[in-house]
Amino acid sequence: MKVELENLFSTDEAIQDKVIKVFKRYGIFLCEPVIRESSLKASFNPIVTLNEDVTYEQMASLYKSLKSELGIVSIGERFYFTFSDSDYEQAPLFTLNSTGNSTDMFLDDRGTLFSKSTYCDHCGLIEKEQLSPLVVDTSKFKDRYLLHASGYWVASEKLVTIMEQGNIEGYELLEVIHQGEEDWKQPAYQLIPKQVLPACSADRVKLHFATEGSPCRCGLGGIINGPNLYEKNNLADLTGDVFQAAEWSHNGKYLYKKTLFSRKFRDLIIENNISLEVKGEKDANFGPKDWLFDPILLR
Repeated sequence: MKVELENLFSTDEAIQDKVIKVFKRYGIFLCEPVIRESSLKASFNPIVTLNEDVTYEQMASLYKSLKSELGIVSIGERFYFTFSDSDYEQAPLFTLNSTGNSTDMFLDDRGTLFSKSTYCDHCGLIEKEQLSPLVVDTSKFKDRYLLHASGYWVASEKLVTIMEQGNIEGYELLEVIHQGEEDWKQPAYQLIPKQVLPACSADRVKLHFATEGSPCRCGLGGIINGPNLYEKNNLADLTGDVFQAAEWSHNGKYLYKKTLFSRKFRDLIIENNISLEVKGEKDANFGPKDWLFDPILLR
């Protein structure tokens, strides 16, 4: 697995050479920027592989140099985790991060009852407990199989049938409440894992955006977690196909725990032509209805 950092920022065309020299000083060689003739702005979009030669600490220092020397303060950042073929081949479990490169994979909450409490007074993250079945507009499913609502996965009846026929185990179903046009109502079910995985290794990659300041003292706010990393021996006795992570994740406001699936489940989705095989966000196969499974890492 490798970690890539993408930057996006613009400067006056007149200082583009100075920007290139700053990056070169840190061992990064930039391509010529795109020039927007209407504004005489130079747009830079470098993608850097982070390793022992170029660390994130170096990138943070680079940002400070751009600010102090050239007055550049607005820099977009995004991390990508890129997996090797062997990562996919060896992983017994996968994190499902998306069921389509489209906003259509999300369902709006329409009145689910939750109790909410502040997890951290400093960053404002909120912990919530579900008190009722999910309330959603099931007509939004149309021909989709699995959608995301309020931090939970909601399965269509046709996906449930495929899972039963494929002998997928380790989950419970809670029928959701439909709130919307009755003529287009569909049966749909919240997918609830029965098992919680062991804790990830302490060596799991943890990142943050230097352009947004220091992470919160709670250890969650401002932190970007890398792929789930486990001690191989800790997973030796696992059975079943659907699992809940032990660790909290968050969407910037609410905490939730990710659902992980077995290789058997991933293969079932591909074999039934529900999704093409997708290997990473940049894969050309990642279309509006294709599923993004990221492999866990073992050590």
